[in-house]
Amino acid sequence: MEVVNTRVEASCDNSMQTNDDVRESENLDVEILADWDSYWQDINDRLTVSRMVSDSVIKGMVTAVTEEAAENIAQKELEVAGLKEMLHVYRVAMDEKETVGSLAMEHESKGATERVRCSFSEAVTEHDRMKKNLGSLRNAGREQLMKLKKEINQIRECSSIKRIGSNSELGLGGILHENSSERWYDMDKTLDSLKTTLETVYKGAEDLVHLSKTSLQEWKQEQEFQAEIEALVMGNCIRSLEQEFEETLWDRISGDKGIIWYGRMKEFSSIREALDVISKSLCISEAGHLISHGSLEGEAWSNGKMNDTFHHRVLSNHVTPSHSISEENGKLDELQASKSENSVPGRLKHMSKDELVVYYNNEMTTMKRNHESKVQEMTEDYFSLKREYLKEKGSSSLLKKDKEFDMLRKKIPEVILKLDGILAANEKLPVISSNAESLSSLKDRMEIILAENRQLRESLTDKKKEVKRLSRQVSDAVERMGKHSLSEAKLLNTIRFLKSAIEDLHIEASIGSDVFTCLLNEITDEMKCIVEGSLVEYNVMRELYESVINEVSHNAQHTSQCIIEDSDVQPIIMQGLSEVIFRESWKEAKDKLSMLNMKYIDENEVRVSLEKKVLETEKTLETEVAETERLKLEILAHVDEKEKLAQDAATALQSEKERFQSATEELEYLRLQICQQQTLISKSSNESDAMKGDLAAALKELELYKVDICKLNKELELNKVDICKLNKELELASEELREANEERSTLLAVTQEKQNAMSLREANDMEVRKQMESIAILVNGLSKAATDFEHKVIADISKIYLRLKNVSSQSRLLIQKANILRRTGLLYKQRLDRRCSDLQKAEAEVDLLGDEVDTLLSLLEKIYIALDHYSPILQHYPGIIEILKLVKRELNGESARPV
Repeated sequence: MEVVNTRVEASCDNSMQTNDDVRESENLDVEILADWDSYWQDINDRLTVSRMVSDSVIKGMVTAVTEEAAENIAQKELEVAGLKEMLHVYRVAMDEKETVGSLAMEHESKGATERVRCSFSEAVTEHDRMKKNLGSLRNAGREQLMKLKKEINQIRECSSIKRIGSNSELGLGGILHENSSERWYDMDKTLDSLKTTLETVYKGAEDLVHLSKTSLQEWKQEQEFQAEIEALVMGNCIRSLEQEFEETLWDRISGDKGIIWYGRMKEFSSIREALDVISKSLCISEAGHLISHGSLEGEAWSNGKMNDTFHHRVLSNHVTPSHSISEENGKLDELQASKSENSVPGRLKHMSKDELVVYYNNEMTTMKRNHESKVQEMTEDYFSLKREYLKEKGSSSLLKKDKEFDMLRKKIPEVILKLDGILAANEKLPVISSNAESLSSLKDRMEIILAENRQLRESLTDKKKEVKRLSRQVSDAVERMGKHSLSEAKLLNTIRFLKSAIEDLHIEASIGSDVFTCLLNEITDEMKCIVEGSLVEYNVMRELYESVINEVSHNAQHTSQCIIEDSDVQPIIMQGLSEVIFRESWKEAKDKLSMLNMKYIDENEVRVSLEKKVLETEKTLETEVAETERLKLEILAHVDEKEKLAQDAATALQSEKERFQSATEELEYLRLQICQQQTLISKSSNESDAMKGDLAAALKELELYKVDICKLNKELELNKVDICKLNKELELASEELREANEERSTLLAVTQEKQNAMSLREANDMEVRKQMESIAILVNGLSKAATDFEHKVIADISKIYLRLKNVSSQSRLLIQKANILRRTGLLYKQRLDRRCSDLQKAEAEVDLLGDEVDTLLSLLEKIYIALDHYSPILQHYPGIIEILKLVKRELNGESARPV
């Protein structure tokens, strides 16, 4: 672009030195350009006016439609409120009729419900009050215990300091210190026991309050669940009404837009035809102008071949853009036709309104991008050809003309392409009109969705039952969480207690160290005082003895020698005594220091052990916190699995019901068999009793025979004398006996057979009894299993019910959060719509300002062209020439920017 600008400046400088003929041709070109600019300006003005009118019309339609929609929504909301009141009254009346059945009982039920509500609110407030009172009592108790501990520590410090001072004087430190330490230890034990008892009392009270509050919360959750179901039903009704209203609005908007687009497309088609005529006329005029100019240059140049090649290249350069433009227009038409063919109406019918809008917006953006890329490629090709042409030509007179005509040529195909794009968009209007057919399909889909919604309502009632079953499982998890939270609270209390104990130990250690330093200072002071006193006494005695020695030295030598010996002995004795006293005091000081050092070491060990305990408790707390988090994750996983479990439980319950029915049928069949077998057993037992009677009679007869035989033997023994006489009788009797024995043997065989039959019958009876006992045991086991199974099923159902209650409570909270998020989303959407409207207004204003700037720039160009025509006259006015140069720079800058 810099090269082009330099060449343009050079051409302008050379144009000032051209002949009058060239000026006249330039004036003609300027007039043609001015006419063309005015025509182009009129077209732009008309387009802007039409765009503004269409925007204002669309805005008016949108505002009218939104106002109508708001009014209709308000009316529908009023109707919904009335329907809600009617439903509420109807439900209250139905509940009262079902429960009581009379007007008097209706008043009582209303009062009962109001009492329940009041009692619930009062109970909640009382629970909150109880919690607050318990918390205040706990804090007050802790504060009182802390005050007691502080006062005891202060008394302990004061007594220890006083005791140290008195014991150092009396020498009874060890005994009194041991007695006082035992008393203080007992005191600490009593305080700790008091604290633990208070904590246990508070925990019991908190557990009672927590349990009562959970029961109240469950009752409240049931009522909230019923209210949410009612809200869902009403929301579905309102959504159906809104969808019907949106369908009517869509029908109206599509009809109005079709009429407006039809008028606009007619105007655009007429404008495009006019531009095609202009572009053709320009191409023809340009070709003639180039031929005339080529003949003039042919007279100046001697080489005719160069003219032919020059004209051929110029014509090819100026004709190729129009051909390329027409070819690319054809390509665009083909692409648009292919797109319109590819956009299958069946696919569009299955799309919703928002999807259709997004689809058409995406296609518009892709068309715009393709168009811009192709225009850019054409401009680049054009400029490359123009550079080659200028290099080959090298003349300056045609640069200005080429520049101006190139601007026109560049603008005309761009406008034609834009109009082609608009007309191609017009071809999509039949697709939009075909949306009426898609609306009918959407209505059918709406009816199907309503039917599915009814089915979902029915399934919701079933799921409500399943939720009640699963609520118990969730309640168990919540109880676990409560237990973990209580354990966490206990551990936190222990940590606080340990921290307070550590602080007390730190205070005691600091006090001990201070006392130890005080004792050391006192002992060192005492030692210094003793040493100074001994030195003073030694010096005094020395001075006395020296004075005595000096006084007595005047006396006899013998007496002086004795006195000197005594004076030498006395200081030696005093020095030995002082050394003994110093050693004893040093030993006592060492013993005291060792005792204090041992106490200090013991206190340090206790403090280190307490710190270790605190670290261990912190570690346990961290582990428990990790466990609680893991339990929370497990609870969430359980909540996710509960729905699956509910479905599995429902199927399992059905299968178990079928099994239970089959088991009951089998039990009834077994009972019938048992009754039949009992009848058979009774019959067999009667027959066995009859056989036993027969056997007993036969045994009695045998015994009678035995008695007779015994009598006969006795008679034989008594009548041995008459044996001979009675041989015949004996033979007869023996024969009779043989016969009797035969009969007896037969009877014995019969009896044995009967006994064997009885034993077999008894064995069979035993087997039958064993079978009956086993059957009875099986029946009892089955009955017990059935009862156990019933109990288990009832327990599982109760657990699932509690879990479902808890799940319903959690779902209510989630629904409330979702409603809040929806409200916030609607608010953000409204804000976005407002900002978008403001941005659209700002864009419209910016477009108007850009149009004004374009008009002013076109006026500047016209003024510059007119003044440049008279530049040789205006050279005498340097200020005007400078202004022209400035205008020229600005115009060159403006022309360079779009490129």
